[in-house]
Amino acid sequence: METRANYVLVGAFTLAGFIGLLLFFVWFAQVELDRQYDYYDIDFSTVSGLTNASDVRFAGLPVGQVVDVRLSPDGNGLVRVRIEVAAETPIRGTSIATIELLGVTGVSFVSLSAGDPRDPLLAMPATGNVPMINSGRSVLQAISEDAPTIVEEVLSVSRQLGQLLGPENQARVSTVLANLERSTGDLEQALADFSSVADTIATSSDELVAFTAKLDEISAATASVLETADTTLVSITEIARRAEGTLDKGDAVLESGQTALASADLFITRDLNRVVENLAATSENVRRQIDSLAADTSATMEEFRKTGALAGDFILKADKTLETTDITLADMSVAAVAVEEAATEFDLLVSESGAALVSEARSFISDAGRVVEAAVKVAETDLPAIIEDIRGATETAARVIEEVGTDLSAVAGRADAISANVATTLDSVSRTFTNANDTLDRLNTALETGDSALAAADRVLTSADLLVNEDLGPLTNELRAALSRLDTAIVLVTEDLPVITSELRRAAETANAAFNEVGQTATSLGPPLRSFANEGLPQYSRLALETRELVGNLDRLVRRIERDPARYFLGRDEPAFRR
Repeated sequence: METRANYVLVGAFTLAGFIGLLLFFVWFAQVELDRQYDYYDIDFSTVSGLTNASDVRFAGLPVGQVVDVRLSPDGNGLVRVRIEVAAETPIRGTSIATIELLGVTGVSFVSLSAGDPRDPLLAMPATGNVPMINSGRSVLQAISEDAPTIVEEVLSVSRQLGQLLGPENQARVSTVLANLERSTGDLEQALADFSSVADTIATSSDELVAFTAKLDEISAATASVLETADTTLVSITEIARRAEGTLDKGDAVLESGQTALASADLFITRDLNRVVENLAATSENVRRQIDSLAADTSATMEEFRKTGALAGDFILKADKTLETTDITLADMSVAAVAVEEAATEFDLLVSESGAALVSEARSFISDAGRVVEAAVKVAETDLPAIIEDIRGATETAARVIEEVGTDLSAVAGRADAISANVATTLDSVSRTFTNANDTLDRLNTALETGDSALAAADRVLTSADLLVNEDLGPLTNELRAALSRLDTAIVLVTEDLPVITSELRRAAETANAAFNEVGQTATSLGPPLRSFANEGLPQYSRLALETRELVGNLDRLVRRIERDPARYFLGRDEPAFRR
């Protein structure tokens, strides 16, 4: 040892070194003696890994440390943490404090969020207490605390989806699809059958058009017949006008009848007996003629009745009716001739017999008038409307005969002139019936045309009947069977549809509820996941880097130990005994 040491110098250097080392440590620790701090309290539900002197970071920047950790004095089971931060740290009322982990070492620190810049800074309360910062949950806390609930909800959704897509619902959906496919096939077959029916009806419509064209021809022929009937009515009007002329002539005959009556008185005083005998014979002849006329008239009326009874079949029996009408006109002509002969005999009788003959003649003419009136009534009652022209001509003839009979009973002395007028009238009636016959001939022609048209219509209807009986029947049966199958399919679908609809509705409601829960869960997990992605993942990346570095350091340490374990554990200085 040195015996003469400079203790003052050694002490000075020692003090200088100690002060320098102290200043170095102060500089190294960045101690700021003039720095100002603010203190805040935070209540956490858990403070795992947080101790005194743990870091406090504001938006990731270190601004202070934890100075105290204790239970909350309020007795609510929370842990109150007091932090010390730099006075210039902008902590606002909306700032949130959370406990975060630093790396994989498990070191926890308090993280403060910046909050809304528009909010005011958190001020010291008026009571002088330490201000409180609202606490929140970190990303890892949110995940660790909500993970069981999330897993449970995901499992519930999975179970509900499994039930929704289970075998029972799959079988029901398969049944519905099969029923729909079967119904579609039946409907397609029904539409095809209906299309064939429409084609058949379209084919029949051509024949119906031909039938309509022939009906147009019949209508034209009928119009021609009606025009001819108009001509006949004009002729009958002319006959009526001429009958009025005949009545005028009858008035003249009545004026000259007085002279005839004077002659009759002279005749009665002279040749009455002989005339009475001749009159008796003549009356017998007249009675026979009247009986014959009545028989003919009865036959005519009987034919009229038959014609009225067969009016519904007039188109098929028109020829026979016309022949019967010709026979009736011939009989009426014979009756008119008989009347003319009787009038001639009356003239002879008047010129030769007396007043008795005149009275019997009046009785005879009256009977003839009643017979004619009865015939007219029968004709007006039984004659059908189809031969209206013939009825008008018959009524005109009956009226003329009745007027002639009246004239004969009133003026027996002028029977010749009246018979001539009757003959003229009968000629007019004959011409009228001739016109009627011409009209009926035209009508017969029209009816023949109608027969051909009806024959064509009969063929068309026969074809339609064959179509209806042979083709339409099986087609209708097939269509009915298809509609029956379609109805059955619709019934099956209708029976299954409410059940399927209710199950689909319940499944949709369940899926909707599950999706709502998933949406709510995703909404609640969105901010923590974003925070984890922004803050947690970088920390795990740094943890991986530090882990690799730690593994590298451990690997180098192990190699050094393997090379020289004694030197590593005992040090590099040589032992004292070697010195």
